[in-house]
Amino acid sequence: MRFLIRADGDLRIGGGHVMRCLTLAAEARRRGHDVAFVTAGTSGSMVGRIRSEGFEVTEITPVPRAPEDDPLAPAHAGWLAAPWQMDADITARAAQAFGTDWVVADHYGLDARWAGKLRQARPGLRILALDDLDDRSLGADLVLDQTRLDGARRHPGPAQMIGPDFALLRREFASARKGALHRRGGSVKRVLIAPGMGDAAGLAPLALDALAGFPNLAVDVVMGSASQSRAEVEARVAGRRGAALHLDATDMAGLMTDADLCIGAGGMTSWERCCLGLPTVAVAVADNQKPALAGLAGAGAVIALDLETARSGGLEPAIARAIAEASALSSAASRLCDGAGAVRVTDALEGAFRPVTKGDARLLFDWRNRPDIRAVSLNTGELVWDEHVNWLERALTRTDALFLIWSEGGRDLGHASARDLGGGIWQWSFYIGAEDAPKGAGGRMMATFARTLFAKPGINSLRAEVVADNAASAALHCRLGFRETGRDGGALVFTLSRCDHEALLGLGNEG
Repeated sequence: MRFLIRADGDLRIGGGHVMRCLTLAAEARRRGHDVAFVTAGTSGSMVGRIRSEGFEVTEITPVPRAPEDDPLAPAHAGWLAAPWQMDADITARAAQAFGTDWVVADHYGLDARWAGKLRQARPGLRILALDDLDDRSLGADLVLDQTRLDGARRHPGPAQMIGPDFALLRREFASARKGALHRRGGSVKRVLIAPGMGDAAGLAPLALDALAGFPNLAVDVVMGSASQSRAEVEARVAGRRGAALHLDATDMAGLMTDADLCIGAGGMTSWERCCLGLPTVAVAVADNQKPALAGLAGAGAVIALDLETARSGGLEPAIARAIAEASALSSAASRLCDGAGAVRVTDALEGAFRPVTKGDARLLFDWRNRPDIRAVSLNTGELVWDEHVNWLERALTRTDALFLIWSEGGRDLGHASARDLGGGIWQWSFYIGAEDAPKGAGGRMMATFARTLFAKPGINSLRAEVVADNAASAALHCRLGFRETGRDGGALVFTLSRCDHEALLGLGNEG
C-alpha cells in the first residue's frame, strides 16, 4: 500500500504533528508499505527532518493571503501555508503521482471541503484524519482522536480510532515500558522537566523555581536548543546542585525511565509518560491541551494545572502532592497507554475484506453461535451445523449477494453480507465475531463495506434492520450516515442513500 501524509510542523517548537506522523510512517515502512509526505516549506519547517528519515517530500510554498471570510472555515484555517484549494490541488497531484491508497491528514486547518476536493481528483482515495480539536467536519473515512478518554465526538468519522490505545508513540517507548514500570513505586529522587521544545510559556524556569523547596531532588531539563527560555534555564541549572540541561535530546524514553516524577506540558508527551508510568504534574500551556489533561486528571493519571495557576504559586504544592501520590499516579497512567498505538493504527489501515469460502464454515458457525451475537440478531436461534453448511453452499452460488470476511493485522475479525432487494436497494447485515477484536473494528469494517457497495454500479441505497434495543448498532448506523426510516416488525429500519454517503465523505462540500 501507499500512504501520503499531509502534515505541517515547526522544528523550533517540536513539530508535534509531523513527529507523530513520522512514527506512523516508520511503522508502515517497516511492514513494507511506501510512504511520502506533503508539508509546508516554511521557515523552521520539518522538511529536512522528514527527508533525513528517508521519505520523499512535496513542499507547499507559502502564499500570502487575506484571512478566509467563509463562516464555515476551520478556526485554524490561517495555519495553512496556502489557500485550502491550492493545498488540496498540490496534495491531489502528489497523491496521483504517488499512486496513493491512503492520505493521512494531520492539520487543524483542513476540513471536509479539502477532503472532497481530493476525492474528486482521485476517486477511490481513502482519508485518515488525525484530530483532537473536534471543531469541524473532516470528510474522512477514518478519524484518529488519540487524546480522547471519554465522551463522543461532535464531528465523528464513519469509522474511528478513539483514545490512547491508538497514540502514535515511537517504538522505543513500548520497548522501554517493562523496565520503566519495574522501577516505579519507590521514593522520588529524580525529576524530569519537559516543557516542550520551544517553551514559549516559560514553564521550565517556573518549574525550577518551584523545585527550590525540594533541594535534594536531582533534576533533568529537556528542551530544544532554540527554546525561548534557554538562557533562564541555563542560569538556574548552573546554580543548582544535581541539575542538568539536555538540549535536543534524542533519548526521551531513557530520560523518562530514569525519572521518578515529571513536570511537563501537555501534548503527545502525555502519552509517552503514561506508557512509562511516569507520575506527572502536567501544565496546560495551550488551550487545546486542557481537555486531554482534564481527562488524564479525572483518570488519576496526572495532577493537572492551568498555566495561570502554575504561575501564581500553584506549582510547588502540586509537586508536593505528586511526590506523596507518585505510586498511585504511576499505576493509573500506565493503564491508559501501552505504546502500541502505531501498530494498531497500521493494522486498521491495512484492514481489508476477502470473500467467504467453504473453508470458513466452522469460523462463521462459531462466530454466529456466540450468545452475545445471537442476542442482537433478528433470528436468535442457535445454528445447526448441517443446516449451516447447506446454507453456506447455497449462499456462495448466489449472484445477487455478497459475503465477506473482514481482517485487520492478519486476523479474521468479522463477517459482512448484503443482498439485492431490487430497484437499486441492497440490504446488509454484519457482526464482529472475534471476541478480542480491536476497539472500533466493527465501525471500520462497515465504513469500508459501504464504500465497497457504493462502488458497484446500480446501487443507490443501503437498507439495514436493527433489533430495537441494540443501541450500539443504531448509533453505528447513524455515524455511517444512515437515517432511521421506519420499522419492520420488531426491527428498526435504517437507510443510507448514495447522496448521504458521498456527503459524509466531503463530496459536494468542496466549494
